[in-house]
Amino acid sequence: MAMQLTAEQKVERAHVSIMQSPRFRFYSGLTMIGKVEVSDDIPTAGTNGRDVYYGRSFVNRMNAKQMLFVVLHELSHIAWRHTTTWKHLYDKDKILANMACDYVINLQLLDQDKNGAEIEFPTDDEGNRLGL
Repeated sequence: MAMQLTAEQKVERAHVSIMQSPRFRFYSGLTMIGKVEVSDDIPTAGTNGRDVYYGRSFVNRMNAKQMLFVVLHELSHIAWRHTTTWKHLYDKDKILANMACDYVINLQLLDQDKNGAEIEFPTDDEGNRLGL
């Protein structure tokens, strides 16, 4: 019988997968920056540019490939320094600036694994993409 991983273990497994992946290992150092927190109070996932926050129910619905996508997405915000480089845009309209950054990140991730060998865009129960 397969053991169900906790949300924290799923995030940790994604970090280890990044370190083992020839395709994504250059993100490895970013897993060591800041703190990682799983909380019941967060609806999806996010970062302040250093720390990464994951919603427990959001993480629990993810399979391994989707979780890896989400972790890489948040690490990409850190890598590209979105919260500092584009601070003036975030100050003007936080939601719109984040959406623009999300579109870029998601396209880059999908381009890095065109066949979905390691990552998969998260979806809801009906198969609709969760995110931009």
